[in-house]
Amino acid sequence: MSRADLIGPQISSSLSLRAEGLSVVEGSRIYYTQIMRYKLLFFLIIILAIFLRFYRLPEMAPFDFDQEYAANFAYSVLKTFPVQLIGQGLSVEGLFMGPFYFYLLVPFFALSNLHPLGGAVASSIFGIVIVFAYFWAGKQIFGTKAGLIAAFIRAILFNELLHDWSAAPAYSSELLVLTVWYIFYKYWQGETKLSPLLGLIFGLFTSIHPILFPLYIIFLILLLIKRKLPGFKITVLSFFAFLLPQIPLLIFESLRNFYEVKILLAFGGSGRGLQYPSLYFKFNMAEIQRILNLQIIPPETFTVVFLGILVVLAFKKVAFFRNNFHASMLILTYFVFIIYYALFPKKVPEYYFLTLTTLAILYTGALLNLLAKKKIFIALLAVLLANIFWGNFQAIMGRWENGSLMNLSHKDAIVKEILKNQPKNEEFFVSYIKYYGWNSGFDYLFKLYGQVPQTREAKPPVYSIVIPRFLVSEADMDFTSGNIGLILPK
Repeated sequence: MSRADLIGPQISSSLSLRAEGLSVVEGSRIYYTQIMRYKLLFFLIIILAIFLRFYRLPEMAPFDFDQEYAANFAYSVLKTFPVQLIGQGLSVEGLFMGPFYFYLLVPFFALSNLHPLGGAVASSIFGIVIVFAYFWAGKQIFGTKAGLIAAFIRAILFNELLHDWSAAPAYSSELLVLTVWYIFYKYWQGETKLSPLLGLIFGLFTSIHPILFPLYIIFLILLLIKRKLPGFKITVLSFFAFLLPQIPLLIFESLRNFYEVKILLAFGGSGRGLQYPSLYFKFNMAEIQRILNLQIIPPETFTVVFLGILVVLAFKKVAFFRNNFHASMLILTYFVFIIYYALFPKKVPEYYFLTLTTLAILYTGALLNLLAKKKIFIALLAVLLANIFWGNFQAIMGRWENGSLMNLSHKDAIVKEILKNQPKNEEFFVSYIKYYGWNSGFDYLFKLYGQVPQTREAKPPVYSIVIPRFLVSEADMDFTSGNIGLILPK
């Protein structure tokens, strides 16, 4: 940067201060006060995020199929063999994720002596990092106020808090999405030096979740739009950065003749054209309405008004819409994700659109920041943020007061009660009175505490775990924890 570049903003700032009748000293004091105010607000947001994620964490954190897999992965690494080539299996038989996400959890399991609470702590810390990432991305792309608003929204949103309590790789993808979006933004401006980082993140997609794969398509379209490739050295470095996180998965695939690649190549969709595109569009519009906590407005009315505001802002090139990146890439991303999953042979769950939810939170922060630019709208901004806070905090308090949870602490209490009544070194059997799949987590807890039920035959003593507990009369149960009941041997 030249000396002229450094002096220019100072001269401009001085002229602006003189025009407002302020001295340089007074202007510096105002600027310093503003910076300190921003730092204080960000500090309070992080404190809020920490409190909400760690308050009564054992009761709030689930311990179901995904969390039990993460615990077993850490158990295998620490107790059996440290090298694991693959992570969790996907819904399509024969497909697996890479192990990177699960290795991130291992140190936390080690610190908790392999108790599942270690995974919940790790996931909650990832959630706090994601709150910081919203501030960082918002600040870099839209300005400090937009970053603060986006971080505040992410810190308080109830659905995102549920994600942060759950040690599942898909829910941590927001961090990658925000980083990728920032790199796309810089690439649109002609900067390609971040391409190796983009390659590394693209390589990590296979260790997080396939829900991120449409971003590959969006990047290819971005290349076609900008027609600018990185230099040869950066391209080669980016390619190897892309391969690096996939080495364990590639080794695993080579050992079974690239069976996973064959499955992917054979996957040709349903052959019936687009499935559920209008449903997916409505869901993603409802996500924006949920973020703003404006469910009182009919969904159709909200969609028309919200899209109308976006069209006006884009047409008049207001604020950040002066940069064609935002209108072009937002429309492209929503279109690609909806069409991509509409081509799937079956309906996909809501979390497959987590990338769009991430962008919705980020751009909600940017849009609300427009209100902060004019004093006449600051009161409206305060009302909207207060509404977001109160609506979500009510949902969080409802979770705290819910006596029908079936989470980690409740399952842990049931297992400990069984082992308290069961003599060591004697066989016992555990039966489940349950809905399908609701017994996840118990097997790992028995293994953790060193007393595993025999599974050959249901011979006494038999302990019956009832989940949910209303499946059996309360009078027949000897112990309850949350919505789980236990019937002891008679």
